[in-house]
Amino acid sequence: MGKSSSAKKVARAARAGGATSKGKKRNLVFPISVAAVLVVGVLIIGLARSTNNSEAQQAPKVTDHFHAAYGIYVCDKFLDPLTDTGADTLGIHTHGDGIIHIHPFGSAASGKNATLSTWGKTDGLTFTKDGFTVNGTTYANGYDCNGQPANVALYVWNADDTASAPQVVTSNIGDFRLSKDRLAIVLAVVPEGVTPPPPSSIPTLDNLSDVAGATKTTAVAPATTIAGVTPSTTAPANP
Repeated sequence: MGKSSSAKKVARAARAGGATSKGKKRNLVFPISVAAVLVVGVLIIGLARSTNNSEAQQAPKVTDHFHAAYGIYVCDKFLDPLTDTGADTLGIHTHGDGIIHIHPFGSAASGKNATLSTWGKTDGLTFTKDGFTVNGTTYANGYDCNGQPANVALYVWNADDTASAPQVVTSNIGDFRLSKDRLAIVLAVVPEGVTPPPPSSIPTLDNLSDVAGATKTTAVAPATTIAGVTPSTTAPANP
């Protein structure tokens, strides 16, 4: 009887030990889960910071000062250069000289936010998916140009190489980013097959009013053209 009792005690101890061991294994699930969540959280935070830093480094940065020659070309002539409708609180504006001056004051106008739409907030220019409104007139695809339906597009050149074919943007034009210095852009409303001339304000990029040592420039009258004459690839005398 003594041996049987001892054997039973050993068996009970073994079962108790197994239960204790299994219990310990189950208890590890919670701390492992917590550790996994913490690791994932750290990775997400690191990725977010990396993304934010990357966006913060996108041109134009707050320390940059870019300029782009521009024109708004409707059918067969350029509109008058725009002027600021109020104080520039963002850091993208014009002096009425056919030049967009881009020196962001903060994140609202730097990097991915340095767009034509952002500039338009200072100069009364608004955009839709396939058109724009300026000076109280809305231009969209199908606009009547002397009896011909016209399309809205943005034409973009390097200001130092307008002999090359321009980049053409036909949708979400307001999202175009002013990411480089010395761009030459034309917001155009022209019939099919017509390419507008580059902006004639390009020479002003070499004689800017807000660059140290430069001679102050003034806006000039827009060019006039004869209705029905297809514009050439040479810019008119005035923006």
